[in-house]
Amino acid sequence: MTQSRSRQGGFTLIEISVVVIILATISAMSLFAINQAFDRRYKSQADNLLIWLNQLSDQAALEAVPYGVLGNPEEAEEVVRALRVVAYYRQHWLPVTYPEFFILEKGARIKWVVSSNGDFGDADEYADREGEDALFPVIAFMPDGYVEPRADMILSFDSSPIIFKYSWDAETAAMIVKRVVE
Repeated sequence: MTQSRSRQGGFTLIEISVVVIILATISAMSLFAINQAFDRRYKSQADNLLIWLNQLSDQAALEAVPYGVLGNPEEAEEVVRALRVVAYYRQHWLPVTYPEFFILEKGARIKWVVSSNGDFGDADEYADREGEDALFPVIAFMPDGYVEPRADMILSFDSSPIIFKYSWDAETAAMIVKRVVE
């Protein structure tokens, strides 16, 4: 008497469930790693901008020349994608080649929030030059260690709720950055 046990080849429900759980866990971990990589990219851009701004402030102090920051001339002044440098020389703001432009990566935006009236000194001094192709920076780093006018700069990214807010710290005479999540 021989019993024939025929067993069909295949997977049990428990084996399939274990494989699905393992794949779901690996997918979740990789998604988390991808999100961390994007966050590091945004933080790196913010840190590079902070370094650039503080170097500009240091250069103004070393050379005893006010340096200003402009946005791209093709874009609205409130939201910019690249920053240019101008220096104050003989009653004019003039573009300089060093330090170089600060180019923001694609999807990054800067918005200026000026908390004071935004004038550099006497407004009448600049009234006769407004018709010309005069350059007026959004903020200026002064040689004696302050920024004029008081302005906050907000760096945001199209694909992220992370916002970096830059402001001037008068005690350390340097720009500082705070990370904010909307």
